[in-house]
Amino acid sequence: MCSATDDGRPLLFKNRDSSNAYMVEMRIEQNSGFKFIAQYVIGSIYSEGPWGGFNEKGFCIANTISYNYSGATYAELNSVVLGRALAECETTDDFEKLIDGIEKPMDIRANYGVIDAHGHAAFYEVGPNGYTKYDANETPDGILIRTNFSYAGDTDRKVGEDRLAAAHRFMDDAKLYEQVNARHILQELPRYLVKGDGTSLYDSAPATWDDEAKTDFEGFIPRYSTTNAMLIKGVKTDEDATLTLCWTMVGPPVATTAIPLFLTPGNILPEKSTATDGDAWLCRMGQDLKTVLFPYEEEDKSKFIDLSKLYNGEETGIMQRIVRIENEIISQSSGMIEDAYTKGDLSEDALKDYYAWLDNYLEEQYKANFGDIITSIVSPYQDKNHQDVRMWDISGRRIDHLSNYRGIVVTKHGKYLRK
Repeated sequence: MCSATDDGRPLLFKNRDSSNAYMVEMRIEQNSGFKFIAQYVIGSIYSEGPWGGFNEKGFCIANTISYNYSGATYAELNSVVLGRALAECETTDDFEKLIDGIEKPMDIRANYGVIDAHGHAAFYEVGPNGYTKYDANETPDGILIRTNFSYAGDTDRKVGEDRLAAAHRFMDDAKLYEQVNARHILQELPRYLVKGDGTSLYDSAPATWDDEAKTDFEGFIPRYSTTNAMLIKGVKTDEDATLTLCWTMVGPPVATTAIPLFLTPGNILPEKSTATDGDAWLCRMGQDLKTVLFPYEEEDKSKFIDLSKLYNGEETGIMQRIVRIENEIISQSSGMIEDAYTKGDLSEDALKDYYAWLDNYLEEQYKANFGDIITSIVSPYQDKNHQDVRMWDISGRRIDHLSNYRGIVVTKHGKYLRK
């Protein structure tokens, strides 16, 4: 979508849902070809591969599973292709050769969004016997959108049409108000409280935090099952590929701040986004806050949200606090990023200083904003032997008691809420 964006740099956005793997981290890989940075899910029962990222050549990729292709029962190669593409591909042509080289039929059913540093942007709807390519540069507005079905697949088995309609509504407004830019899409799209039919939660916000409002939360882009999101900003064709930037939400977007990541020679990442002692601090905090947003019994948990805790008139909702924290993160990074674009090169020392500030700022702000809600958590993550459930306080310090209570949040008021 180079032609659509305000600065001519392509954008690739991914909002991910999962019913089984919630703990997410960022990881740099450099042992199998091109060095790349990607989102990984810890403890997934389906795949340990990446779920989206970019490499040192400026090749960027993410995908959605497609449910309307027949013949790929488990789609086990979906994330395998992601990992291979990041390690092996520089261009969209390379990606096409990768798919062509896999023995058919393939256990794949996915829509792969791909951009490279040479001006190409496309969606590839990949099924067991091949792919259909949709080139963003050949569309009227330079924008492509997919959810969980492929237009080239079985048209009677579409999944995600409601969220597709919501995404189109969002992008239509973004075009109308000239807001097709990284910041607007990053901060608004994964938290968009409007359905495809126009039903909006913005106008029905409770007055205060204490006005509990059990509200239908189906059909929106953010859902109970949403685990993470990322927006990758590629480069112009005359820019160095190392200026590729990923804004990642390591955790549910309605409860997790976005942070900027570059791929540098020193392989530095902010500590809060990477896994230590089991999972990533930032994701853990987001999952913890999610239990406050969805406090209902199991049969209602995935269908209803307490809207007062998400968004309210006094602006104390979790999402509202998160966005205020995030605004400062974006503000503090803007000078460094613009300087990199101007000079054509990123200062790794400046990035290192920024990450140090970021890690401290996140801990400080989460304590200040959420210390009255959650004081400690038990993570749902288990070690490789499926034992050793861990517990931390909000500062990330490990606590070793209550370890037999898997999936419990301990609040300041002494409540135990099962995940």
